[in-house]
Amino acid sequence: MILTDVYVSYPVEGFFTYKAPKGSDLRPGVRVKVDFNNRTTIAFVSRVYSKNDETRELKDIISIIDDEPIFDERLISLSEYIASNYICTTGEALATALPAGQRSLNRYKNPFRQEETKPIELTFEQKVIYRNIIKSDKKDNLCHLIYGVTGSGKTEIYIEIARYLIRQNRSVIYLVPEISLSSQIFKRLYNIFGNELIIYHSNQTANHRLSSWKRFYKGDAKIVIGTRSAVFLQCPDLGLIIIDEEHDTSYKEHSVPKYNVRRIAFARARDENCYVVMGSASPSVESLFAAENGLFHLHRLEGRFGDAILPKVEIVKISPKKPADMFSSRLKLFSKKAIDKGNQIIYLLNKRGFSPVVVCNSCGFTLECPDCSISLNYHNSDNMLCHYCGFRRLLPEKCEKCNSEDMVKLGTGTQRFEEVIKNTFRNARVFRLDQDSSRKKSTMFNLLDQMNKGEIDILLGTQMVAKGFDFKNVSVVGVLLADIGLNLPDFRASERTFALLLQMAGRCGRGEIPGRVIVQTLDPDNKIFSYLKNHDYFSFYRDELILRKMLDYPPFSRIARLLVRGKDKEKVIEKIDLLKDKINDRLKEIGDSVKLLGPSQAPLSKIAGNYRHHIVLKSKNINDLKDVIKSTYNCVHGKDIYLEIDIDPYDML
Repeated sequence: MILTDVYVSYPVEGFFTYKAPKGSDLRPGVRVKVDFNNRTTIAFVSRVYSKNDETRELKDIISIIDDEPIFDERLISLSEYIASNYICTTGEALATALPAGQRSLNRYKNPFRQEETKPIELTFEQKVIYRNIIKSDKKDNLCHLIYGVTGSGKTEIYIEIARYLIRQNRSVIYLVPEISLSSQIFKRLYNIFGNELIIYHSNQTANHRLSSWKRFYKGDAKIVIGTRSAVFLQCPDLGLIIIDEEHDTSYKEHSVPKYNVRRIAFARARDENCYVVMGSASPSVESLFAAENGLFHLHRLEGRFGDAILPKVEIVKISPKKPADMFSSRLKLFSKKAIDKGNQIIYLLNKRGFSPVVVCNSCGFTLECPDCSISLNYHNSDNMLCHYCGFRRLLPEKCEKCNSEDMVKLGTGTQRFEEVIKNTFRNARVFRLDQDSSRKKSTMFNLLDQMNKGEIDILLGTQMVAKGFDFKNVSVVGVLLADIGLNLPDFRASERTFALLLQMAGRCGRGEIPGRVIVQTLDPDNKIFSYLKNHDYFSFYRDELILRKMLDYPPFSRIARLLVRGKDKEKVIEKIDLLKDKINDRLKEIGDSVKLLGPSQAPLSKIAGNYRHHIVLKSKNINDLKDVIKSTYNCVHGKDIYLEIDIDPYDML
């Protein structure tokens, strides 16, 4: 009898044994369909073997999906590492890593045409970093962090290291935080690497991703540009993983398993003897601290590439009471000058929607989602929308509390500010980029093409516009309200806001045209703005370290968040209290190496009809932290009660 051991993508430990179809050429590394708990599900074959065991009643494999292996023992080993570190099962990790497609697409129309490009000439500073990286070996540590101001030429170093390794017949994974960036860098890399390059991200169809996965696995493609999930792609000989803008929170997964790309890359560097090169103008506090303490190499790029200089940053106080007030006289002045000279402008508004909040001017009542403890956002066509659960309703004509007709749209979203811009600059060509507008597949290609051709005067957008765009003709950047995000109940709020502002400032002055950044704020005396004016990330980092050490937050400890959610508030509270008791019992056994905070109501206490309460654990010993969780989390179970486990959480809301 031919038997096979498979993993399934359910929260159940270990593998399960099935009978292989008679006469089939079933091999490890393929996906099959099996009947698991009376459900047809996809499973991952880890072992095929013969055994004379007719007494066991085993189910037959229903069908074989892949005609040849698409993964090997390296991915199983990596999945076991993920399962151990992020408290999930190996099957769940495999399901996350592998593409969901079941039929490869052999045809893919590349939207770009390969063009001749000038050879890259590295500066002396870049050459030193390039040589130091490629000369490092496994004993010396293959993991590197490049800290360089925006526009300093980190990409050129990435490309040269990639070319060096591809000439040695090794493969390269190039990670970017946003799909929009993958489109931009893909065009540049395609001119260099041609059809050896593929792209891999969630906007592609599942079958398209499967096709790209197979090309990389076989070695037909040598370099892949992609977002978070591309870190799992397998190949004959992995030489390099690049993590561009390594600070970005997009590198943290928010569904099970809640992995961090950096840790996956480090695990692969250890197991597959490949380089990891990270880069950022605002490295994460944890990464910079680790590099300064010798866990990996730190390289610094002090100046901008070519003749470009860092833009001048100006902090402007505003007191917005209506949308037009979000446009200070200083921002208007420099914007007008830029348009008159034929230069381009980028505005950052860290919100979306037409006017986010509708408030009764008589009694102060705010329209909220009935299923979430947050305000509804106002969109065009008098629609009110919840951006957490998707609830939608029409804007009422009268206040539902006091019956007043004085309903005020308070706040400014991207669509609303787009109208203000068009009314201020009548002939300006405006392009809006946010999550709503970017859903169209053609949006990013149109943006890149029109910006490079000078067919856009003003680019208005949310955080997406701050992430890595390289437009040479942008002379003015306006941050419309810099305070958003600073006061969120999250210990990383200041770090995230400062990184966003610093990255945003770097979007201008990247060519020969000097740049100016106008940062509008309600509180110009906040010390992060003095650091921003000087593009001084290290001073911000030093201050942040003092605060983190005082509060015993990362990088001085590891943390975990255990969140219980459910429709029944009393059951949620009952289960979170039970979990606390179990954790305290375990802490009495192992000592006080783990600190428990809570339980408490989550900042967003209700989402999609689910009440949310959480516990935060802190420890300097990650093994003790995981031990406490693994020995207690099974107490949270029941109908419509769910436990979310997040090791090293990036979002505490």
